[in-house]
Amino acid sequence: MKSSASSNGPLAAAAPGRPTEIEEPTNRYLVHPVSRALVDRLIATSVTPNQVSIASVFMAGAAAVCYAQFAWPWNALAGLAFAFGWHVLDGADGDLARRSGRASTTGELVDGICDHLSQALLYVAFAIILQRAHWPLALGRWAWLAAAGAAISHFVQANAYETGRKSYRRWVYGATWIRQNLAGGKGVEGLRGALGRLYLLASAASDPGAMRLDAAMQTNIDASGERAAAARALYRKAFAPLVSRSGVLSGNSRTIAAFLSLLAASPLWFFVFEMTALNAVLMLLIVARARRNGALIADLRSLV
Repeated sequence: MKSSASSNGPLAAAAPGRPTEIEEPTNRYLVHPVSRALVDRLIATSVTPNQVSIASVFMAGAAAVCYAQFAWPWNALAGLAFAFGWHVLDGADGDLARRSGRASTTGELVDGICDHLSQALLYVAFAIILQRAHWPLALGRWAWLAAAGAAISHFVQANAYETGRKSYRRWVYGATWIRQNLAGGKGVEGLRGALGRLYLLASAASDPGAMRLDAAMQTNIDASGERAAAARALYRKAFAPLVSRSGVLSGNSRTIAAFLSLLAASPLWFFVFEMTALNAVLMLLIVARARRNGALIADLRSLV
């Protein structure tokens, strides 16, 4: 499969990092304006996108310490403040990479690793709280099993959300992402390749029929001209509403849920929310994607 650098030319360079039609509202109006302001100051410095990604882990760690060590309700309030800082840095690394021309597959993997490590710190903090809690909210050692279940749920949910966003940017705006850059994981060795293949495996599970749709879209994009434009328009019409609604699986929802659960005096509510409500949303998203992928493949045949 050709990369967008070869098949789409200027479109790939012009692809927006955050298309407004699919951007999550709290990101669009709160987090990302602060991220952009930060990048405005960082872009003239020697700070790299990977350094910003690593800094975000320390910000998440500060939030985890506040959650676990401060007294109620200051644990919720201070943790929320540092969690907001994490979201700002998490948005800034990608923005800095795009605006400075340093976007890469390796950077994409570093960003993903830092994101999941940051979330892992949250689950550890919540497990510690639940392990030492008093009856009736004490879970003892079972707290770590609950944390593991929530963490696994988070990985799958976040992967599904990012798959939708990045596929949308790929086919509507001509951007590339790891699905194309790693070419299905072939020819990539070491830790980078292993992590990439794990990411793509989870991505494929949450997007039934995506490979067939990718092939159909690429055929029409390679035709260029009106046919390529029509294919992009069909993809946007089919998926913009779905990608936008799937924002409930983003990290923003978890941050709000974590804050509210601590205000309710137990992170157990956060784990329950993660493993029930968000997993239910994930299942609905997978079904919706399968249907839309099949319908769009049929619609694309009319362009031939």
